[in-house]
Amino acid sequence: MNKSMIQPALAFIVVAAVLMGSVPAQAAELAGQPAKTTAGKKAAKAAATRPVGKVTFLRGSEETAQERSTRLKRECKGRVNAGACEGYTR
Repeated sequence: MNKSMIQPALAFIVVAAVLMGSVPAQAAELAGQPAKTTAGKKAAKAAATRPVGKVTFLRGSEETAQERSTRLKRECKGRVNAGACEGYTR
């Protein structure tokens, strides 16, 4: 065989191998997607119209504003007038 015949054949084999390797990769991406069915659309619509549960927020502290003020006055005596103690140092 000639060298001029081997090089194009080798190039063809390399290109074919690269293209064959990309087919399973594309198939794997498609397998991860959910199937499109009419039952899925009905379930999604039912879920969208379903009432949402009540959201409750927890308070950060269970002390009232007055309790916080008296606590800061007690704890901030003689400290630097900065941060949480600002206004409570006297």
